[in-house]
Amino acid sequence: MTVVRKTSVASMVDLMGGPTVIPQLVRNELDLLGVAIKGMSVQAVRALQQRLQFSNKEISAVLGISESTLARREQAHGALTLDEGEKTIQLSGVLAKGLEVFEDQDDFQHWLATPNPALGGIKPKSLLSSAIGREQICDILGRIQYGHYS
Repeated sequence: MTVVRKTSVASMVDLMGGPTVIPQLVRNELDLLGVAIKGMSVQAVRALQQRLQFSNKEISAVLGISESTLARREQAHGALTLDEGEKTIQLSGVLAKGLEVFEDQDDFQHWLATPNPALGGIKPKSLLSSAIGREQICDILGRIQYGHYS
């Protein structure tokens, strides 16, 4: 999970709802993996969804899970699968990196929704459902952060 290494694990936990949603101590990547293996709460997804201002359809597409399944799990207080949990963690890494780079949430939201020349004119938001896409977004954010992006 290269996305995780590029940003603070503590910020990622906060973006997923903090200790209320992830009560176990998370100090590093392995602790995050442990959270995903144990079964992350759907509330982590909802916290990210709210921060990203994504619709139910958008967050479902990013996680590769139907809206109805996500809603059922939420009502039943069920957990995400390992794959869904890892995607949620990676998404929190992208959001944390974006907020670190742009500082303003609205600016980051605008950047996500704007066609990007470094991505061949694709909107970064449309790549969030892919691990490779999430990694590309973080790479570009890193270049912006360090002034290597034109």
